[in-house]
Amino acid sequence: MSLIPPAVDVSPLNCAGPNACEIVGIYTSIFWIAMAVLVVVGGLIVYAALRFRRRDDKEPAQVHGNPRLEILWTAVPVVILAFLFIRTTLRIDYVRNGPPPQQTVQVTGVQWAWSFKYPNGRTSNTKLTIPVGQVIRLQVTSRDVLHSFWVPRLGGQIYAKPGFQNNGWIEASQPGQYFGQCNELCGLGHWFMYLEVDAVSVADYQAFLSGAPPPGAGPPPAEKATGVTPATNVAETDDLKFQPSSATVKVGDVVQWTNDGNAIHSVTFDNQQVPSLDTQNGGEKFEVKFLKAGTYHYICIYHVATGMTGTITVTAG
Repeated sequence: MSLIPPAVDVSPLNCAGPNACEIVGIYTSIFWIAMAVLVVVGGLIVYAALRFRRRDDKEPAQVHGNPRLEILWTAVPVVILAFLFIRTTLRIDYVRNGPPPQQTVQVTGVQWAWSFKYPNGRTSNTKLTIPVGQVIRLQVTSRDVLHSFWVPRLGGQIYAKPGFQNNGWIEASQPGQYFGQCNELCGLGHWFMYLEVDAVSVADYQAFLSGAPPPGAGPPPAEKATGVTPATNVAETDDLKFQPSSATVKVGDVVQWTNDGNAIHSVTFDNQQVPSLDTQNGGEKFEVKFLKAGTYHYICIYHVATGMTGTITVTAG
């Protein structure tokens, strides 16, 4: 099972929030003015080329200028540029800073994933959950190199700079999934550094923050364990692999992941009800007790580009 999202609409022209729609409004006004200029100027060029084309060897009449016309074609571009300048300048602060926020989320870019920290301290990777109709302040930084946070349908891009915090904001006008991508070439795994914003109701957002399972989900298929003898050990190495990459255990067994190297890793399941570990440094251990039979796929979000994936198969007995 792949964790890569299917092809979706990521066109910034199909805006789904006030920030993105304001940008589209500015773009649209500039576009249509440019089209009008193209039609007028292009039309005059075509007209002049046809109307005054050479028909014989006689020298054409010499024209020494028209002051009124020269003033007009100088004044019109000045007025157009002044309008565009004022139109853009008046909205820069809104697009950058926005209205007062209801939530603030810390965003960290790392080769090659996104990490999110919510107001109550909860964290998530790659997928950002926000409440519909609320202004979300984003405090964006990077752990290593320059990245760029961009969800085209919700707002403009925000640069993630190492050692520096950039601020931006997004707001979703309706529930849904909105996809984006790191928009700055940041290394080998840049192609896989996608991100997803899930806009949900305020009630579902509060349930997400509290860690409560979704309605009707039933008992979770797994839970965190501590101090229990594991049935299987999975090592995470500097070769950027899970060893072994697949394992079979029984219901009630514990699987332990150990970071045996120096590189940072994660254990992130595609089934969101299975506990995941967002960040695992060298020497750290992570244990999960599986309570339901099934097949569970997981990845290291930092090294998906190198194929660092794994599978746990749980049998009934």
